Amino acid sequence: MSMKSRIAVVRALAAALADKGARRSLFRAIAAEKRLPAAECSCCGYVGKFQPAGLNARLGQLCPSCRSYERHRLVALAFERGFLDVTGKDVIHFAPEQAIRPLVLKDKPASYVTADIDPGKADRVLDLEQIDLPDGSFDVAIASHVLEHVDDRKTLSELRRILKPGGQLIALVPLIEGWGKTFEDPTLTSREERQAYFGRYDHVRFYGADFRDLITQAGFDLTEFTAGPVDSVKYRLSRGEKVFLATKPA
Repeated sequence: MSMKSRIAVVRALAAALADKGARRSLFRAIAAEKRLPAAECSCCGYVGKFQPAGLNARLGQLCPSCRSYERHRLVALAFERGFLDVTGKDVIHFAPEQAIRPLVLKDKPASYVTADIDPGKADRVLDLEQIDLPDGSFDVAIASHVLEHVDDRKTLSELRRILKPGGQLIALVPLIEGWGKTFEDPTLTSREERQAYFGRYDHVRFYGADFRDLITQAGFDLTEFTAGPVDSVKYRLSRGEKVFLATKPA
């Protein structure tokens, strides 16, 4: 957890403790956390109690061993079940998540490069909306919870361009299946508005079921991986969350 995130958590906790009603809710949440059964981490193999995660305190979602979240454990399961396979492939990982890195390396790719728009966070400094790489540079691109931060149409066009024929994009996004249409509003620009409408201050949309249309219209074939009810409990996953695998036609 970054220092900024730690400060935010401390402030939220202090505010909760200062309010009697919020304090009661917090103690109830802690009690509920203790009653949750042990779970298994598909990333690192840890078995035991999990911890709450996020400012909204999602109960029992953070692995205390490897610090993986629900989406990371879903990706691990997708690798384990053979839905994802990067063996012998050239892989680029945008806005790299620490919990996903060992999953990729365990699969023995030919090469693994990380990239981020901010210097010092990855191997390469790259702008997703204008990727400074030649056409057909990689077999696989990973973009987990990235597309909701950027101009997704420009980004998908660029990702398709840098993939080799038959190359694949592994993508995860915050998605509400019950919404037929993605919600975005360019007039919502303040941190407070974006937090309220998009779930985070640095998001610019919340995807609906038409996310699939966005992917196919960008020129990809699409398949999906979703964990079932038993796996969702065993590995403490977000029910219904998906790993999207977008393939550039050969």
